[in-house]
Amino acid sequence: MLGVAIVGLEFGYIMAYRAGWNISVGSLVANIILAIVLIPVGIFFYKEGFDLNKVFGVILCLAGLILINK
Repeated sequence: MLGVAIVGLEFGYIMAYRAGWNISVGSLVANIILAIVLIPVGIFFYKEGFDLNKVFGVILCLAGLILINK
């Protein structure tokens, strides 16, 4: 599963660059989205808590995505 995830991420980077995204912006957006997607994985599979620090981190990630797209 890890290998499939890595290949999928790299394929996504290549497709984003071919679509005309800036290299630094494409990588940053992918890493932010990955961080947000991994929160439910940690909660459901590893029984991690979702405390105030993680909520604040998600808010900062979403604010960063909004600012990057403006």
